Amino acid sequence: MTALLFMHGWGFDASIWSGVVRHLDGFDCRMAERGYFGVPVSVESDGPCVVVGHSLGAMQWLADLPEGCCGMVAMNGFDRFVEGDDFPGVPRRPLDRMIARLPQDPAQVVADFRARCGAGAVAGTPELAPLLADLELSRDGDFRDAAGGLPVLSLQGANDPLLPEAMRGAVFAKASVTRMTCENAGHLLPLEAPEWTAKAIAEFVRAAA
Repeated sequence: MTALLFMHGWGFDASIWSGVVRHLDGFDCRMAERGYFGVPVSVESDGPCVVVGHSLGAMQWLADLPEGCCGMVAMNGFDRFVEGDDFPGVPRRPLDRMIARLPQDPAQVVADFRARCGAGAVAGTPELAPLLADLELSRDGDFRDAAGGLPVLSLQGANDPLLPEAMRGAVFAKASVTRMTCENAGHLLPLEAPEWTAKAIAEFVRAAA
């Protein structure tokens, strides 16, 4: 059976997948945890797998694709985040400000980011080290070449307040990409459209198997 390896995005934890997984009965779902609010958890597969990443979680997978990976589902995901090199990403300056503020008040920076995405407060104390390292990765990372040739299902929300429309259409350009847009969702597809998201994942995995 093809395993599904899940990676959440920045400022969130593995609980973001709860609604999606409920609609993936019969699939082998394994949840990674970045350790932003507790102990980190890594996941792997001893056979074929499809990686599933939300937001920065997609880039995290591209930074270190597991052996046996036969495809990726990227929800509100990207292979580069910041604009430049003819890529229509987000401006660098707001990320620089977040990185500068994070050591002084990590709880407030995380809360502000989550509010911008449309999410509520998180339970738990933020862990500065992984939050800072991964925020720097989102600013500096460019994994467009890593996605080359990989079958990618890019799921985006039409009302995403974080990713510009031009960026959503440009991500994973070097991959073998299929694009789908949920018209009534923003940057939190796993929470806003869990059934739609799970159905898209299931169809993609069956086709890749």
